[in-house]
Amino acid sequence: MNSKQWIKRLFLTSLIVVVLPVSAIMGFTYYIDPLWNFDHKNKYNDYQIGFDERQQKTNYINSRKKFSYDDLMIGTSRVTYMNEHHFKNKKVFNYSLSSLHIDEYLPYIQYATNKNGKDFNTIFMELYVNSYDASTINTNRDPSTYFQKSEEPFYRITSLFSKSTFDSAVNNYKISKANYYTGPRSYNRDNVGETTYPNDRLQPLWDRFKAAFEDTTTRPFIYDDEYKQKLLAMKRTYPNTKFVVFTDPIPSKRFDLILSNKEQRQAYERWFKDMIEVFGEVYSFQGHTSITTDMNNYFDWFHYYPTVGDKMIAALQHPNEQTDIVRVVTKDNLQKYLHSIYNERDSK
Repeated sequence: MNSKQWIKRLFLTSLIVVVLPVSAIMGFTYYIDPLWNFDHKNKYNDYQIGFDERQQKTNYINSRKKFSYDDLMIGTSRVTYMNEHHFKNKKVFNYSLSSLHIDEYLPYIQYATNKNGKDFNTIFMELYVNSYDASTINTNRDPSTYFQKSEEPFYRITSLFSKSTFDSAVNNYKISKANYYTGPRSYNRDNVGETTYPNDRLQPLWDRFKAAFEDTTTRPFIYDDEYKQKLLAMKRTYPNTKFVVFTDPIPSKRFDLILSNKEQRQAYERWFKDMIEVFGEVYSFQGHTSITTDMNNYFDWFHYYPTVGDKMIAALQHPNEQTDIVRVVTKDNLQKYLHSIYNERDSK
């Protein structure tokens, strides 16, 4: 065998052993696209597990040829179940993220706004009980790490080499092929969170929550003294944007337990006062409503089903037509609102 034949065989062997398998893996990962670095759709990637929503949704923004929206929606994992496409006459992007900390709101709003090329007309923003709890530590990575990675020149290509990304692609392929996911949340390729997760473990989950809550009440509740300033920073950064602030529809049983604690009540009242002073009004989905008193609307004590999200979107757009599930709280009716929710609890 001469040297040319040897080199030729070595090349062919390398091609078969290394290049072709690697190309196949990259091609499959691209086809499924679990990191949302591309914008294609097919029947094998229509179920996507949100394993790293901060990176995925940031990638989603950058993978579109034109990121252009009228409005923004932002909040925690609960709000991922609110379908951005169900707003009428509005193009809304849902940038909601699991365990979103109050310190993360402004950086993600700023990033989306910069990519949009103009201020959003409206920001639909969920603020939630415990977002004002100073003891809740932000353990998430700095938002800039996700922004920078998403914008790295070769990131979309190099991510296809990752074993973890390939493993996620395999999982997404399986659930897309089955058209079913047994976990609490998957997404389609249009940024819509979905679930068919059962709510058959509510009692043990309640026992766990109650024990944890009673444990925390043995220590003083510390309200975040910088909370109002954090809200003001958002408003001052976007003075021409309308903020529609809404609260999480807490199951009434859990809500009543929270308000049974004097310090929690005081913090709750301060929270509403701060929100109203900054934004003027708050859309409250809390208290005893047709949503919160029916545990068929929830799959645990924190998360509601997408059907509830649909009702909330309708209420945010037409609150006067949905008074059974939402109350618009202002400075003028704050005390009346507080008395009503306390009366609802104390009458049970």
